[in-house]
Amino acid sequence: MIRFFFTLLIVALVFSTVAWVSADSHWIAALPSFFFQTTIFLLFGTGLLYVYLYRFDKPDFFIQLYLLTMALKLLAYGAYNFFMITEDRNGAVNNVVWFMTLYFTFTVLEIAFLYQKISRR
Repeated sequence: MIRFFFTLLIVALVFSTVAWVSADSHWIAALPSFFFQTTIFLLFGTGLLYVYLYRFDKPDFFIQLYLLTMALKLLAYGAYNFFMITEDRNGAVNNVVWFMTLYFTFTVLEIAFLYQKISRR
C-alpha cells in the first residue's frame, strides 16, 4: 500500500511540475484556476478509495464494490466539475482538462495496483 501512495504522490508532483514549468515558459497560457484544489481533491479521493478497496477481504464481492465506488466517484467528480465550471466559466476548459488528465492517470494507477493485489490471490 505504501508503494501506491508513493507512486501516486510522485506522479502528482511530476504532472504538477510539468504544468507549472509549462505555464512559466508560456507553453500554456496559465495554470487552471482550480489547479491546487483539483490536485489535492483527486489525490485524497483516489487514496481513500484505494485504501478502502485494498482492505476489502471478500473477493466474491470485490467487483460489485469496485463498480459501486466507480459510480460514487463519477457522481462526486461530476459535481466537482459542475462547481468548477459554474465558478469560473472563462477557465472551465483548462480546469476540466487538468481534472481529466489527473483523473485518468490516477485511475490507471489505482487499477494497476489493485490488479496486482487481486491477481496474487
